Amino acid sequence: MHKAIAAARLAATLAMVGFATGCAGADMAGPALPVASDVDLEKIYGGWYIVANIPNWFEKDLVGLYDIYSRRADGDIDENFYTHDGASFSTPLKHYEVHDWVQPGTHNAKWQVQIFWPLHFPFWVLYVDPGYQFVLFGYPDRSLGWIFSRRQTIDEATYQSLLGRFGALGYDVSKFRRIVQLPSQIGQKGFGGEAGEK
Repeated sequence: MHKAIAAARLAATLAMVGFATGCAGADMAGPALPVASDVDLEKIYGGWYIVANIPNWFEKDLVGLYDIYSRRADGDIDENFYTHDGASFSTPLKHYEVHDWVQPGTHNAKWQVQIFWPLHFPFWVLYVDPGYQFVLFGYPDRSLGWIFSRRQTIDEATYQSLLGRFGALGYDVSKFRRIVQLPSQIGQKGFGGEAGEK
């Protein structure tokens, strides 16, 4: 029962975030957000550490965020999300299964994420490097953004390079913060949310 309640709370939270930012984006004037020209889903599948984001209400007190993507039997995308909450690695590891799918005609770059039916929101692939080691995901109005990495940590030069790509897409890169992936990162400057120093 506790797991069901937690999942429902997560679903409602992310749905509200998606709805609110979607409404805001509909009123925004400005250039459309470019997406990756072609995304190979077979190379996207597998595990990803979420190493940076624009802090949001839901993710602010989570640490050790990790996603695993795989193909569903119906051809859509199965997303398994793992995290600790309470800004502590001592809390139980939580697992949520999410249904994603690709918007037709977008070369696999524009996804929809459905936490529970019928609510879903856009989750776009903005950039993926040739070796599929890093992916930048974003939201159409640029209010949300994430850096995914195959590695648990990334060096400062790589981080700044990826932020530069967000900047070239019209993002305010000053809003990004690293996500705590290791206990040693708690409280470090530049890490957002409750676990880091804003």
